[in-house]
Amino acid sequence: MNDSYDVIVIGAGIGGLAAGALLAKKGLSVAVFEAHKKPGGYCTSFKRKGFMFDSVLDAVSGAGEGGWLRRVLKRLDVDGEVGFVRLDPLRVDVFGGERITIPGGIKDIRELLYSLAPDEKEGISGLLATMDEIYRKAMVTPPETLYTDPRLDGRAGPLSKYRRLSYKALLDDFVKDKRVRAVMSDRSAFMGLPPSKVSALAMTTMFMTYASGGGYRIKDGAERLTDALVSGLRKAGGELYTKSPVTEIHQMDGKVSGVDVSGREVKAKAVVSAIDAGLTAGLSGAKPGYASLKHSISFFMVYLCLDTAFEMPDSMGYYPGYDVEGTFADVAADIASPNASMEVINYSNISSGMTKAGGASVMLMSKAAYNYKEDWKACKGREMDRLVDFAERNVLPGLKDCISYAEAATPLTLERYTGNSCGAAFGWEQGVGNVRPGAMTDIPGLYLAGHWTYPGGGIESVAASGIVAAEKVAAYL
Repeated sequence: MNDSYDVIVIGAGIGGLAAGALLAKKGLSVAVFEAHKKPGGYCTSFKRKGFMFDSVLDAVSGAGEGGWLRRVLKRLDVDGEVGFVRLDPLRVDVFGGERITIPGGIKDIRELLYSLAPDEKEGISGLLATMDEIYRKAMVTPPETLYTDPRLDGRAGPLSKYRRLSYKALLDDFVKDKRVRAVMSDRSAFMGLPPSKVSALAMTTMFMTYASGGGYRIKDGAERLTDALVSGLRKAGGELYTKSPVTEIHQMDGKVSGVDVSGREVKAKAVVSAIDAGLTAGLSGAKPGYASLKHSISFFMVYLCLDTAFEMPDSMGYYPGYDVEGTFADVAADIASPNASMEVINYSNISSGMTKAGGASVMLMSKAAYNYKEDWKACKGREMDRLVDFAERNVLPGLKDCISYAEAATPLTLERYTGNSCGAAFGWEQGVGNVRPGAMTDIPGLYLAGHWTYPGGGIESVAASGIVAAEKVAAYL
């Protein structure tokens, strides 16, 4: 470790690694400091009893040509160091007694929706066309201005209208059929909010990213993506230090001058913080205006080692009926209530190396509140058993007979390993009116990346935040 660098990055999640590696690629001296023993944040993998699991990941977007994730990897010359497998079908949804297969392309999704509601073809076409227009405009607009720039009012087509409305309001303008609305809302859990509360812009961008560019699994585990970014960082001359918590961000003459890390002062011309936004404010004294923002929802996960091959899709979503909105009702009271939804993620079809021969690595995921009805430490084992029962009863009959080992992770687990307050899965809530901070702060030389800033939660989004932060820092220096 040197005594000074051009840039210090705090946090080695995907946003921090992307920012650090891109800045090192520009010829700047860069050090990335990570408090945990390994980099990656939510993009990590682990083994149990010979089975491998991703900590929280289902699929990623942006891995196709033109996607933000692919752009980062190409710029770092590590595109060939991580393998992506496109999911098709994208997932299988179970709505009560009906199973609907969601295809992996926008044309096929359109035909599916037509088949579900032939009388609403015009509305379906209008909805998808509007979402496509919003998405295309959003992709060429600086992310920190999407919600706030008054110059977009009346000049950006449907983006002008829907950037301040809920996703439910968007659906209401075009379609009434309950099955169409359910399919179009099936990934609300991965936005952390129901259709009536999630931003139409955020939900549209996520939906169209997957529908147009595809959803992908990372071959041999999500950690391979982290490894590739670390490789890019080091190839460009950047440095990574794990088990190295930053305890203070220093200022001199009103601008950033360095950090304290592991009891040592290290100087820097600029700092990129890709950690919890509240922690960043505490370390630096920045006043970014977080008072009105809320932490996003968290998850409860159960990791299952199945010694018997269990045929299932790569990704499944279960809902008790077509009311996706209602599945958010009990997240603070009962994650396996009659209202609850659940994700079932099967890693074994994509990567045989993630499971033992003849077995399967499966994760069950449920939306969960940090402040649950009971202390998570006290009820963790019981809730794990209940979620397994829930899965067997609703989507995977015979599941329990195949389990050789089970382990659970709670919002407390996510908070402990990543430092995200309340185990927040997406940083701040991605709701209407929740305007995230941009890459710049009120302190010259201090920048933000990761899912506490624009564009929001998700692997592709945080990679994009790293690109934005790197560009801002390069311009500053």
